Amino acid sequence: MKLKRILRENGISWSSVAQAHLKQRDPNMRKTRSSRSAHELGRPCLPTEVILRILKLAMRSPHPIVDPLSPLTPEHLSEHEKARGNQIAIHFLATCKALHIEGTRYLWAGNSFVFTTAQALRNFAELSPKFRSNITHVNLRIVARYYDDQRRRHKLERCYHADLKKDQLLKVQLRPKETPLVRGGFRCYTWTQIVDFLAALRAPYDPAYRDKKNPRPRLLPSLLSLRLDLVNFSDTLLPFSGSELHDIASHELGCTLNELQVTGMPFDDAGMKASAELSGMLKDEGLYLDGPPSFIAHVRYVQSLSGNKWCARVIRAWKGNGTDSDYGDVTDEDMDDHVAHFSGYHPRLGALPPAPVEEGHPASTRDEESVIWKRVPTSRDGRARSWVQFSRFSGYEITDPDWDSDDEGLCPCCGESHPGSSFLEFLVDDDLAD
Repeated sequence: MKLKRILRENGISWSSVAQAHLKQRDPNMRKTRSSRSAHELGRPCLPTEVILRILKLAMRSPHPIVDPLSPLTPEHLSEHEKARGNQIAIHFLATCKALHIEGTRYLWAGNSFVFTTAQALRNFAELSPKFRSNITHVNLRIVARYYDDQRRRHKLERCYHADLKKDQLLKVQLRPKETPLVRGGFRCYTWTQIVDFLAALRAPYDPAYRDKKNPRPRLLPSLLSLRLDLVNFSDTLLPFSGSELHDIASHELGCTLNELQVTGMPFDDAGMKASAELSGMLKDEGLYLDGPPSFIAHVRYVQSLSGNKWCARVIRAWKGNGTDSDYGDVTDEDMDDHVAHFSGYHPRLGALPPAPVEEGHPASTRDEESVIWKRVPTSRDGRARSWVQFSRFSGYEITDPDWDSDDEGLCPCCGESHPGSSFLEFLVDDDLAD
């Protein structure tokens, strides 16, 4: 027995049976069922290309993913979104390291995303920059918030959308009464909400960034298209936007987008001013799409609203030099108050490149230098697009075959010239009086 013990301690077998027993107990030689290949288990083995194709299909959602990396806000979701359940086979990522790496890349590259709160957009900075840098389009759903220090009823008029049969009661949060020196009453936190969402798109803090010559990249460095779904933005209750919206849209994020889609923008003086401020995010010859509201918010959910066509126009940058402007002599002091600022124009900043020219358009019956071709979505929520030509001077769509340059200032949605509101006409009359 002593001899067998010495042989066993030194790994020397005295028989074939003992040798097999030692191999079976060796942890380096053991094979569990999970570690065996499909061929050893007698099962068919799929090629790697087929496995990756299945993984790519499993990681792609048929619907946009709402608030990734953040808890959902139920009152910002529709009934259909609440009933969808799991949209992707996320458990694929837990099978092995190789599928986890490839599946994570497919997950962030093959899906579209909707953010309903500014905090959810800020939490998206936790994602690795190598995944965020490939995202080119996001959807921001901004539900208006109203406050009042008294229990009063405020309604959203039925003219908000054609689907509404009567005025809708607004959800108003009660706030504490302030001191007599502070103005009380009804408050709107609407335009500031847009500022909060856009501020979340700025460069997140990255302690590992060491490049002192270049600024830190924004949250989504490759963002080219943005959609803003404005919910419960009333035509009668909102004040004018402040300077914060102009600062972040025209300066911090100015001239960065090729396309901007906005639904639910109020069609009044305040809405037209905010629309002009948001157009500063577009590059020269960028596409601005304005559509009817997509949702109306109730107490516990949001309701989807119908909508078909976009009202599209091309945003043209205009030079700050008064001698080169199509609107005559404009001084630096009048640059921000000029009528062109409210007509969808924005000053050209430095030598920023315009939006890329879209190739493959049909031939125009007019001079190619006087028109701009864009592929415009045929419906508000569809992906199909069609070619549309716009006037290079006014930026509006050219639909009349007998089009004349005198009609370039007319909006194709309402048939009126913009700016046509009382506030904007006041600015024009004030400039003429001076």
